[in-house]
Amino acid sequence: MNLFKDFDTSQLINRTPPANNSLQTFKELKQLKSMRIDKDFVVEKDNIIKNFEKINKKFGLNFPNKKITKLQDDSSKIIKILKNYFNRPRPKEIAAHLGIKIKNTDLKSMKTPSYPSGHSAQSKLIANVLSDKFPQLKYHYQKEADDISDSRNIGRAHFQSDSSFGKELGDRLYMHLKHKGYVL
Repeated sequence: MNLFKDFDTSQLINRTPPANNSLQTFKELKQLKSMRIDKDFVVEKDNIIKNFEKINKKFGLNFPNKKITKLQDDSSKIIKILKNYFNRPRPKEIAAHLGIKIKNTDLKSMKTPSYPSGHSAQSKLIANVLSDKFPQLKYHYQKEADDISDSRNIGRAHFQSDSSFGKELGDRLYMHLKHKGYVL
């Protein structure tokens, strides 16, 4: 059973991304272009579950891999609905259209539309759920979620607006589970 089958996306479709040719998009491209690319960091943070698992391992705690994998798999369905609805091109595509040269780190996980950032949404969701289960590690989980989200900007996979909306979506998905009484 999908954990988010009754999640209402209609409340989110009014959160449109900045227009491709808007001043906001141009500013975000400029911000991305000014960031130093750290390919190793981007590649390291690409596997969301592995990064959270490292935290538990470091502190000698079992990691609920099956349940976290289910969270990631089920949330990806909601994320895909929103990505396809908004269908925002990735930064490199918009930059090329605007005549701006921008380097990026190209990964297999960067093949869907850009808005919202799935990595930001899923890392925030997972960090929140793990923080409930292991409250003593909340700081580490939230920092990891921020690092994963930031890595998507550093790799030029996402605009800052994609990442911000992704984090908000992750929080909303978490609250949906909390409302249903979900416990890890």
